[in-house]
Amino acid sequence: MKKAIGDNMISKEWGFEKGLDLVKQAGFDGIELWLGDVPWFQMSTADSEVRDLRRKVEDAGLVVSNVSTGLHWASPLSSREPKVRAQAMRIVEREIETAMLLGTDAILLVAGLVTAEVPYNEVYQRCLEALRSLGEKAARAGVRIGCENCNAEHRFLISPREFWQFLNDVNNPAVGIHLDVGNIHDTGFAEQWIEIHGPRITRIHVKDVMKKRGRCGDQSVYTNLFLGDNNWPAIRGAMTKVGYDGWLVAEMEARYRYAPDQQFYDTARAMDRLISARL
Repeated sequence: MKKAIGDNMISKEWGFEKGLDLVKQAGFDGIELWLGDVPWFQMSTADSEVRDLRRKVEDAGLVVSNVSTGLHWASPLSSREPKVRAQAMRIVEREIETAMLLGTDAILLVAGLVTAEVPYNEVYQRCLEALRSLGEKAARAGVRIGCENCNAEHRFLISPREFWQFLNDVNNPAVGIHLDVGNIHDTGFAEQWIEIHGPRITRIHVKDVMKKRGRCGDQSVYTNLFLGDNNWPAIRGAMTKVGYDGWLVAEMEARYRYAPDQQFYDTARAMDRLISARL
């Protein structure tokens, strides 16, 4: 397995190139690029500028592990508004385009948002239709779409069997699951999700979770690896059981208050322990 970390962890004050140097020095193999979430990689970023980002990544001795985005929280594929859905589709299309330019074969998206106004069945059907179309485009491009399990945050596809059925209904091998082991904390167990989804996993996001914290105020439920309640030996065992040997991508929320660069080193070392199963 190889390890990466998101460029959304790079301080804007550091800048992209200094951030890449830190990622390399900390011991990572790659970088996850977040479309729309960082100043250097936006929907408006031209192809030539995307190629320049790839050059900078490779000059730092890294590769792009995958393309992600948080833009679908504001522009979901499940929206009732046609203009919003069209924008959501365009976001995924741009992820596919930039993935090809960046030399990676995987993207992340948040499939849909269930709300009081937009009920589950509507969300399911709209996301199904969208991903059938987008899956064909991804397949032609040689890119896999990983639908992230955001579980309670988007109130959609909350159980592993439910997610499995959704992927069955999409019925395209180019559409799988970008499995986040932290997001499952109040709806199941990460190791069981891994065993159920196995070959459909495009990438794995790693972070730890403090189940008793809840979701209010500044006390994030998410924390650094090995500090929370995830059963890491069971998670690692599940990876072995299904033969997962792909990218592990650190998606950290809690930032260090002081010496923020230290979090990169600590996270890389923790991921080394996870990969080597020294738990």
